[in-house]
Amino acid sequence: MENKIKIEYCVPCQFEKQAKQLSEELQAQYGPKIDSIDLEPTRLIGSFEVFHNGELIFSKKKSGHLPHPGEVEQILFTRIMK
Repeated sequence: MENKIKIEYCVPCQFEKQAKQLSEELQAQYGPKIDSIDLEPTRLIGSFEVFHNGELIFSKKKSGHLPHPGEVEQILFTRIMK
């Protein structure tokens, strides 16, 4: 099974740094188990959404916060390490 990650982040909110940092953390933790990590800028205010194989797994809009350290990694652990 492929493991494709997409991180959609709000440009006006200047979330690019957080998106890049999360991408680096995921690559460091899961490396060869991840096929691709795409960073997708958007103008949707407040957006910081993380998708695994097209399915939303983290949403700043729903949670009310940017991901805490290890939060997305833990969600992915249950999906990637099956």
